[in-house]
Amino acid sequence: MELFSGLRRLLSRRTRTGSRGLSTEKEKVFEGQPRDAEKLCRHDFLEDYSDTETAQFSFFTTKLDSVIHASSINSLVLIYGPLHALLDSGEHDGIWWLDVTDPSDGDIELLSRLFDIHPLTTEDIKVRETREKIELFGPYYFLSLRPPEQAEDVPGSRTSGCNVYAIIFREGVLSFTFGNSPYTSHVRSRIKDHQSHLFLTSDWISYALIDDIVDGFAPLINRVEASVETMEDSVSITRPDDIGLALKQIYTSRRQVLQIRQLLNDKTDVIRCFARHCEALGSTSEVVSYLSDIQDHVLTMVSNLAHSEQRLSRSQDKYLSQLSFDSTRMRNQIVATLSRLTVIASCIVPMQIITGLFGMNVMVPGKNSEG
Repeated sequence: MELFSGLRRLLSRRTRTGSRGLSTEKEKVFEGQPRDAEKLCRHDFLEDYSDTETAQFSFFTTKLDSVIHASSINSLVLIYGPLHALLDSGEHDGIWWLDVTDPSDGDIELLSRLFDIHPLTTEDIKVRETREKIELFGPYYFLSLRPPEQAEDVPGSRTSGCNVYAIIFREGVLSFTFGNSPYTSHVRSRIKDHQSHLFLTSDWISYALIDDIVDGFAPLINRVEASVETMEDSVSITRPDDIGLALKQIYTSRRQVLQIRQLLNDKTDVIRCFARHCEALGSTSEVVSYLSDIQDHVLTMVSNLAHSEQRLSRSQDKYLSQLSFDSTRMRNQIVATLSRLTVIASCIVPMQIITGLFGMNVMVPGKNSEG
């Protein structure tokens, strides 16, 4: 199942590559030099490389029934011998996938040298580029996708998850993830569940990564929709003192909706970029079906978010109307109370004036007149 075959034909037209995926100009530089020189250079990289404490390397291949996990690339080479040939010459019998979790700058530099990664790609990974994009670089294409923000245990807080980066070669995938990112393990589990009838390719792995990241927005959207339902049901029973809290919840939900919609719109642009490259070369209907599948998920989620935004807007208007009604009722009560006080005051004030005058120790006209 060759996903994005049109994109592959575009790559083959742009650059004629060798066994390692090097361009023709780069192979001319090594022409006349022993092939062992390149292997010795790569071996020196591994010798100078020091293990990191936080990185986790996971290697998947169709030749093994399980995934190999190690704390360094050296440990992977010791566990699985054929990986050494992949690092030396780029040749491996079967589809492979090397996933690195929380790599250091040294890990990224080492893998960039071993797999001949373009410096621009290396820089994007090292600086944790947040922009979602797809870029073509000769023997591979670079995929950068931002996953949904995951809720933390502390209410109201979320993780600022970094992008998932994938470098897709013809026969394998090199991916980088940061933090608690479950998407690569989800894809490996999906491959294991469907391995009996799945024709695995590197393009299918990239498709599965995009699909799993897009599906990761579903729980967030479900929580937003549940919150909207609760707010709509509480409009008629909310006490006046609790309207301010309800409006605060609405503002928070609307901000979440806007953030999720922005991330999904960015992914729509990435998928359209895929489609433009494929349509330029007359891609097959199978490629279009894969792109349509992901785009349908995105459009459905965006539509649900737009509907939730409308419901939140109506709920906000209802709460504001109820708040205005309560304010008007309270103002009328105050006016009625002041009116009664005014009537009482108009009766009491003249009596206080008369009693005050006759109670003073002064000469009052007519007090000593003879009767």
